[in-house]
Amino acid sequence: MSATKDQQNFSWSRVRELFGLPYRDSRVQDLFADLRLDPDALWRELRVGIYSMPPYDQQPSPIAEIDLIPSYHVRLRFKHARLLVSAKTESPKVFVMAAVTYFLESQKPKDRFAGDLPFGIGAADSLEKIAQRAGAPPTTQDLGDEDGYVLWEDRDPRLHVLFSTRENRPLRVNVFLAEKEED
Repeated sequence: MSATKDQQNFSWSRVRELFGLPYRDSRVQDLFADLRLDPDALWRELRVGIYSMPPYDQQPSPIAEIDLIPSYHVRLRFKHARLLVSAKTESPKVFVMAAVTYFLESQKPKDRFAGDLPFGIGAADSLEKIAQRAGAPPTTQDLGDEDGYVLWEDRDPRLHVLFSTRENRPLRVNVFLAEKEED
């Protein structure tokens, strides 16, 4: 199945150049303007991990996302620059593009992301093919009878693939910037 022009807007070939850029950067904003979307209306602050516990839960969250799964089968995540190794700003509390997740789970090809994926991964690729495309075996893997994941932590951005072992195909492809080590 070929991607619609709208899905191509979020293809890896376009999004990868935006990693680490501030949310307000015109290149990031153009992703949404091309589709006449208001990213501020879609913005959602997340409280996960330590940021859901006191005292951090009383402060603005340093993590947010724009969920476009129903329409485009993609989710974009943003984090404060201070949390990331490859942020392209010196301002520590500026949100920067930190991750993209492509959703391929649906049984129906029309309900999957159909644009280009990182490393040329295809929606029907086996684990062996994904590792071949990534250029190395995963650094971590945890596979069960039904599903599991493979992860390449030796690069920035990181690559994480949720995989159906039963169907022998990827379900989600997630690419995210490496986080800074805590002092």
